Order: sequence, then structure tokens, then C-alpha cells
Amino acid sequence: MSAHRQWGARVRQLREAKHWSQQQLAQKLKVSQKHLSRLEHGDVLQVERDLLIRIAEVLGDPLASGELNQWLYGFGYRPHVLPQLPLPPDYQSLLDAYLPYPASIIDVGWFIRYWNRAMERFYRMPNGHLKGLGQNWLVQYFHPQGVLRHTYSSESIRRVLGRLFWEWYAYYDEPWNRDLRQALEKLLGLTWEGLIEQYRLPIPPVPPPWDEPVWLRQGPGLSPLRFRAVYARVPHRPDLRITVYEPDEPLARAWCERDGSSRLYRVSTEEIKWPHSTETWPVG
Repeated sequence: MSAHRQWGARVRQLREAKHWSQQQLAQKLKVSQKHLSRLEHGDVLQVERDLLIRIAEVLGDPLASGELNQWLYGFGYRPHVLPQLPLPPDYQSLLDAYLPYPASIIDVGWFIRYWNRAMERFYRMPNGHLKGLGQNWLVQYFHPQGVLRHTYSSESIRRVLGRLFWEWYAYYDEPWNRDLRQALEKLLGLTWEGLIEQYRLPIPPVPPPWDEPVWLRQGPGLSPLRFRAVYARVPHRPDLRITVYEPDEPLARAWCERDGSSRLYRVSTEEIKWPHSTETWPVG
């Protein structure tokens, strides 16, 4: 069976799993039933990129699982990369595999999408508490009450922002990137040009693997714990990465192995004073 027929058969399989007729799916896609039939039979040799994305969005599963990007690669298109796309179905188990180390999923907009229970202890914040722009890594680092403030050295944060510069460079003129930079500038009072000047960006791009020292401030009279931030990719999802804080000293390793229910590192939602934005940042 040709690749086009395999793809068409997969679309038909996903449609039938939702108990939709060809006419119902065609209406949702705003194409004719005849054209959808040709797609499902593999008779269309070059499917438009926008239509592939629309099919994945309507069917749902291919967007979250990353199957959409496999379709795009197969037809010779660039991957679908946007902030705040649906997470993979197995996102919780992806992070739980790194326990007892803190781990989080961050997307291309640098939104912190999910973190495991060890990262809850590191952030001192329950998973899912951050909303809107409060989810953004830059907000959590630069805001005076951000959970990542003082976790990176000045030289480390310059390298981190250097990677951000090159990661966003390819999307600089896309609406989502422009709107996100403007929203962050409004919330933080920091301009993109100001960050570039302050941190002397860009710096020469460094190929992966990357790692950076990270510090957990424990409180008065206690020494900070040293970790290393390392990164892993999510299969078929170039819009996502996993950040893992691996202990870099015995005390940090002991902290990871401590009972996660310890009140020394966990706080209730009511105790959190982070004034996150209540606005939902628009995608696209």
C-alpha cells in the first residue's frame, strides 16, 4: 500500500472511531464529501499543509499524539509548532518516569505546561496553579515573586536566554510570537530589545545536549541545593521539551529521595502569594 493510501486509511479509521460519516467530517473540514472520499482512498498525491492541520485539529488525537507531524513530514512540510497545543496522552507518565527528580514539560512559547510531584516541591506550588501568562517561564524567572527567581546564576541565565533567542528566531515574524512578546513586555515591563541588550544577545548557538546549574533556595540559615537542568525531547512533538533537574550534590540527591508529602517543601494554594495573570493568552 502506498504512503498516500496508508494515510487516507488512517484518516478513515480515525473518522469511523468517532462514528462520523464522510459527510459529517467533510462539513467540519469545509470540504466536499467527494474530496474527502478521494483523500481517504489516497487519490490526492499532495494534500495542502493547512488541510492536514485542520484534519488533525478536528479529529483531535493526531494533534496531541504528534501523529500530525508525522503526516507533515511525509508530505514534505515543516512541523506544526505553536504554544499551548494539547499535551500528549501520556504526558503524566512521561514526567513520572523521571521521579524522584523534578521534571516539567515546557512548550515552544516557554509555557510551563505540567510538572511532576517532585517539581511541585521545587516550585513550592501545586501543579496546575499557574494560569494565563503566569505559566510562562520568563514570567516565573523575571517577576519578583516568580518561582524561578534566583534559581540560575547570571551566566547561566544568559546561556538560557541565548537558547530562547535562537529558538524564537525562526518564529519571530509569526503572529503567536509577536503577540506573546508584546504580552510579556506589558506584564513584566521588559522589552525584547532590552533583554537582548542587557544579556548581550545573541550568543553563538550551542548544540545539544544542554545542561545548566540550578539552585534551590531552602530558607534562612540553610544552604541552597545544587541541581543541573537537563533537557529531553518529546517524540514527534518539536513544540515540547522536558526539563529535568538532576541533583548535582549529595544533599540535593537526599532532597529528591525525601518523602514528597513533607510540609517543609509543600504549600497549599492559599499560601501562595504569586499574583499570576488571570488573562488567557490568545494563541495565533
